[in-house]
Amino acid sequence: MTLPALQVLFTRQPSPPPDTAPRVETARTRAWCHGELLSYAGIDGSTEDGLRRAVADAEAGRLQCQSLNGRFVLILQSRADGSWQVITDRLGAQHIYALGDDRRVSALGTDLLALSRQAPTLTLDWPALASFFSFGFYLDDRTCFDGIRVLQPASVYRFSAQGELIYHERYWLWQHQVDPARTYDETIEEYDALLRRAVRRCTSSGRAILPLSGGLDSRSLAAVMPAGAQPQAYSYGYGTDSIETRIASQVAAARGFNFTAHAVQPYLFDRLPEIVRALHGCQDVTQARQMSINGWVAGRADAVLTGLWGDVWLDQMGLADGIPPDTTLAEYTLHKFEKRGRQWLLEHVVGPHFLPPAAAEFLSAAVSDGLAGFEHIADLDFRVKAYKTSRWAFRWSNASLRGFDVGATARVPYYDVDLVDFFCTVPTEYVRDRRLQIDHLKRYAPDLARIRWQPTYTNLYLTRYSRWLSLPPRAINKLRRIVTRRPALQRNWEVQFLSAEGRRGLERWLLQPGLRLHDIVAAQRIASLLDEFYRAPTAGNGYTVSMLLTFSAWLEVST
Repeated sequence: MTLPALQVLFTRQPSPPPDTAPRVETARTRAWCHGELLSYAGIDGSTEDGLRRAVADAEAGRLQCQSLNGRFVLILQSRADGSWQVITDRLGAQHIYALGDDRRVSALGTDLLALSRQAPTLTLDWPALASFFSFGFYLDDRTCFDGIRVLQPASVYRFSAQGELIYHERYWLWQHQVDPARTYDETIEEYDALLRRAVRRCTSSGRAILPLSGGLDSRSLAAVMPAGAQPQAYSYGYGTDSIETRIASQVAAARGFNFTAHAVQPYLFDRLPEIVRALHGCQDVTQARQMSINGWVAGRADAVLTGLWGDVWLDQMGLADGIPPDTTLAEYTLHKFEKRGRQWLLEHVVGPHFLPPAAAEFLSAAVSDGLAGFEHIADLDFRVKAYKTSRWAFRWSNASLRGFDVGATARVPYYDVDLVDFFCTVPTEYVRDRRLQIDHLKRYAPDLARIRWQPTYTNLYLTRYSRWLSLPPRAINKLRRIVTRRPALQRNWEVQFLSAEGRRGLERWLLQPGLRLHDIVAAQRIASLLDEFYRAPTAGNGYTVSMLLTFSAWLEVST
């Protein structure tokens, strides 16, 4: 089920969200919630209950914004003067966009495309597109449209009845304060308790579905699933024999979950308009593989539990030993952001409007300035994690979750505010190479620890030897690719581009006469890119093609 759009128009009669959106009305306040509140001030309950308590506290001047837990945008309207208060969740996991500038907005809305229809004119924001093509997500609060921004996470905004910004303040900031009194064993125990509580909150109402993979993040959720929850589990692969699906089925079998294996078929092109609308054009469409089965999910679940962000918390950013020689923290971070295949997009799509040297300078400065806001964090690895995560979760992950929401409400246990606060106290050495996560699974779920971890070719009891144990299968796989001349392109849906059907789909969306994309990039140049991709497909030019496909589809839908 797609969440109903929430919109407030300041230039005409205010338009509140549909009646299906949770709402509370008192003598002083009208309030709505876009999304879900899983708990407030430590008290679990329904969204309506949490909203009611939050409104009561807001009217009493004691609202605890940092204790609002979930994916949400809260909108409160004062009956006295018609002013609007907008509260975003801690991680910005639910977007609300503003049409206007820093002083006054004419409209707010949770649907970027719908909000853009309120603009008298629209132009593309080329610096923003430079970040989208370079990183795979929009940086900071920018969108593809000049004049439409995203309200910041962990924020309280107040607007007059006419849309003038009265104030904006942050109610939560990233910190990293290690608890020196807590031992490693105690850290494992606390992590287990908090993860169990987060999963319980996410499964307390309705039917739940758990996507499983060959990794550890969804496996950790399976390990702490409450007794009696028994979610429907599934996985997807690009054929009938997927190693990821085989591992996922073993995890499900170990826990007694019903399991369904899905084979992702080439359907992408027929559903492309639906996909870019759901993702607001803010994510590479090849990443949205969950949308292949949203119809199946919708008939079986009210909520989907995702392992999103587990890798953020439970691994390091590569700086446990400090900054590599001959580089700066900003350069290192920029390198972590940048995607192979971006250069063609910067040169041929963005370049005529925002020259590549200017784009490179803009992106470098943006990263440097962004990192400067986290200098109070002494641990360099966590500083980069906090900065990257505050941008990545805010933009890329948000789009990904909208893709899940088309089938059923996406819930993310790793977003739980208690877990977030906990990980802000964990030393980097505890999560290096997934140490904490691995030891937790070995202690509390040895049956799952004995199952192979896909990237290492070994189970969790043998990870210290994985470098050597993985050499034979890696060599065999490489030899097989050489003999069969199978390209090493294995990135999500891009593998489907390599079929004859995939090529026809790409040519339809990239070369068909009359596409708006051709007003920006000559069709002949795009044809040359496709020829190069099919001659020698790589992760780099595969990314270029998939981002160009995303951009083309969004242009058709939005203009």
